Amino acid sequence: MMEIAETIVLALGAWFGFGALVALAFLTFGVSRVDAAARGASFLFRPIIFLGCVVLWPAVLVRWLSGVTINKPHADDP
Repeated sequence: MMEIAETIVLALGAWFGFGALVALAFLTFGVSRVDAAARGASFLFRPIIFLGCVVLWPAVLVRWLSGVTINKPHADDP
């Protein structure tokens, strides 16, 4: 039973460790490319979304690598 618990703890540690690396890279280089509204966000925006990026790093990585941008300004906006 202890082996199962150790395996779970190691797997969660790997998940969150890799997630922290992805989140740091994404918040440093990628968030403004993925979301145009993030370009003008306050300095508190990135720390607020850090934990969500850590937990959901596969979705963040897929979105970042897809190159799809959200919140693009419309051509008819002044």
